[in-house]
Amino acid sequence: MTIREVVAAMLRRWYIPLVLVVCAALATVLLARDGGVYTTRTVVTFMGPDSTSLSPNGTNDSSVIAFAGSVVQAINNGRPPARYSMDEAPYFGAGVREGVLVELANSGNQWVSSFSKSDVEIEVVGRSFDWVESRQKELVATVLSIASAQQAALALSPNSRIVATVVPLTMQIEHVTASRSGQLAAGAAMLAAAMIVGAWGSVAADRRLSRRRAAAVLASLRLSGDTQTGATT
Repeated sequence: MTIREVVAAMLRRWYIPLVLVVCAALATVLLARDGGVYTTRTVVTFMGPDSTSLSPNGTNDSSVIAFAGSVVQAINNGRPPARYSMDEAPYFGAGVREGVLVELANSGNQWVSSFSKSDVEIEVVGRSFDWVESRQKELVATVLSIASAQQAALALSPNSRIVATVVPLTMQIEHVTASRSGQLAAGAAMLAAAMIVGAWGSVAADRRLSRRRAAAVLASLRLSGDTQTGATT
């Protein structure tokens, strides 16, 4: 089918592209008015008893990394956290608008894991600043509490315990929203998608109606022929 035939079908069935364009416009407006999200990626660093904040965070101490991993496992009830193509991928980038993700820092990807730092990363995404802040504080307190409880159960002395510290700069909560150019690009994409689907719908409807019309004409001709034959007889 040529472009001219597609355009002709869209003009004949103009109501199909029109409905789809209107629906796409309404969806775009609703998404634009929905606003952005608030997000944070808070880091809790685990260090050995003889380490300092200037030391590599567990890079050379697999036992500290393993302990941080056990804390993450306890928070997630033994379930592995969701994995994405890269660890740097933001949680909201997966379409999440309200949720939390607690995981051990992973420099690998969704196929190969590589844990080289004893950092527990807490990602929170929400619609409001207050909700994100409350969940952030709650999860940080949970990480510190589980770390303390696990070591207390082993009856370790305070001088030999692994220390958990919240990285201050990671407590910041950011508001993420689409830029004006991003909104325009999204609107153009929605319009293009509506037109493509409208073209397909118009062609499909035009073909179906044409077949029905042809079948009706053929049935009418057969009925007329049978009538003439009967009259002649």
